[in-house]
Amino acid sequence: MSLAIIYSRGRSGLSAPLVTVEVHVSNGLPSLSIVGLPEAAVKESKDRVRSAILNCQFEFPAQRITINLAPADLPKEGGRFDLAIALGILAASGQIPTQTLSDYEFLGELSLSGDLRPVTSVLPVAIQAQQLGRKLLLPRENLAEAVLIKDITVIPAEHLLAVCAHLTGQTTLETISQAPTQSTQLDTELDFADVHGQYHVKRACEIAAAGAHNLLMLGPPGTGKSMIAARMPTILPLLTEQQARETASIASLSELGVNPATWLHPPYRAPHHTASAPALVGGGSQPKPGEISLAHNGVLFLDELPEFDRKVLEVLREPLETGHITISRANRQAEFPARFQLIAAMNPCPCGYLGDASGRCRCTSEQVAKYRAKNFWPVIRPYRHAFRSTQNRS
Repeated sequence: MSLAIIYSRGRSGLSAPLVTVEVHVSNGLPSLSIVGLPEAAVKESKDRVRSAILNCQFEFPAQRITINLAPADLPKEGGRFDLAIALGILAASGQIPTQTLSDYEFLGELSLSGDLRPVTSVLPVAIQAQQLGRKLLLPRENLAEAVLIKDITVIPAEHLLAVCAHLTGQTTLETISQAPTQSTQLDTELDFADVHGQYHVKRACEIAAAGAHNLLMLGPPGTGKSMIAARMPTILPLLTEQQARETASIASLSELGVNPATWLHPPYRAPHHTASAPALVGGGSQPKPGEISLAHNGVLFLDELPEFDRKVLEVLREPLETGHITISRANRQAEFPARFQLIAAMNPCPCGYLGDASGRCRCTSEQVAKYRAKNFWPVIRPYRHAFRSTQNRS
């Protein structure tokens, strides 16, 4: 058979659209062309696939090979289609059977020797494959992430030869269809019980955690603001399965990946105050989630709040109200959830020691008001007289 159809999945925001890899081998001068909006990494797959096939002692067809990645209007990126393309060439040239290929979805990048390398954004692929009832064949390094989805059949592999032997019936790869038991204990050394004293702050944190309220902590350096914020996730409830899927899908898109041991626990993100607006809300030519989306269903901690650029903080207005962020680019648009609990910390004055019993603060009331008004002028204005009287008493 000169035509083979293999199923794989692309990446578009939090979704994993189905990509049909159609491979046609015909007579003509030896060539290989890939169509269907492939980006640079996808175009380069022809060299990886050719070397992998030859190094696995298969025959690379000396004919005209056309590979179509459908739908044609969906941009394709990364090396995630390498395995599907290689199997399509082998099936179209009659070196492996095509009867059972429609039962699988294939995902994985190939090395020149034929080894399978892990890819990103596996969890959305697993969700879609489970809904269609197809088996998911992927690199073994991605197994722990894929089996987080219940009632899915996952087949991990380490080499192209092992995949071909499985499809031809020579050997049988291990099939995993049950997710491991998830631990409800947070594997971390942090504990809210580490906070001694600070009864008013602990009470405020408990109320904020119970009602999912945002919180601003104001106090001099060394009073434990960052310490308390880092321990906030330990008193938050575990995520539901739906919430965990959303949060893990976002982490799967980024460089972080998914930790199966902690995927039921609320995430905690603490970007530095030099972070840009795209880093905070997401962006890029191929839109990726930012810190507010990585903190979805968890805590976003902004330390030294007045040091953040005002334009950076302005972009938080809409996500705080709507719970999601839409990133639009010239050729594509992506929407990511961003329902997070904002915890912020700041010093009471430029030097940080306003109200200290030692009287070491020498900031004037105007300096204090200006410092606090960097980002919160509408809130601070009614209390300027309080700052002035506090400064006079100190």
